[in-house]
Amino acid sequence: MINLKDKMKKPEKSRFFIIITVLYAIMVFYLSVSSGVGDIKRFLKMDLGYPLRNFLVANDMSSISKFMIDCLHAVQKASLDPGHIGIYFGFGVLLYFVFLSSKNPGMVRNSAAFAVFMGTVYGILNEIFQSLLPYRTASVEDAVSNLIGLLLAQIFVILFVLALKSVLNRRKKVEAPAD
Repeated sequence: MINLKDKMKKPEKSRFFIIITVLYAIMVFYLSVSSGVGDIKRFLKMDLGYPLRNFLVANDMSSISKFMIDCLHAVQKASLDPGHIGIYFGFGVLLYFVFLSSKNPGMVRNSAAFAVFMGTVYGILNEIFQSLLPYRTASVEDAVSNLIGLLLAQIFVILFVLALKSVLNRRKKVEAPAD
């Protein structure tokens, strides 16, 4: 039975996810209109990428490192932008939770579809805005990269939720008193 306290928690969660998602969207917009994106790419490559690779190699996990690098090269060969995929992956996860915490049962039931739709609309509008700036260019490849990031986020979240439900169901069975 749902009590008043439980009903009050859902709007709080909803507001939290909306605020975080709006702030994230503002950050994405800022990155897309600023010309100094090189600093972020440097951070991802030098400050994050190389130390991760070195850690994997040092801990005898060079096969994982090789797999990750091969995946990165395949994405780049397909003219996709790993940065866009990663940024929109995060955006997709946040959007999923915004719709999941909605009061509208239809949005809750179709959180993944709404997240992909809204994220794609945002990404396309962002690309259109970039085409109006003299120092930026819009590209279909970026829009496709955004979509791939959104889709991967939904797959990840759905698999995570299913795995979490499975673990919780097993735990309930173990904790349930035997008849």
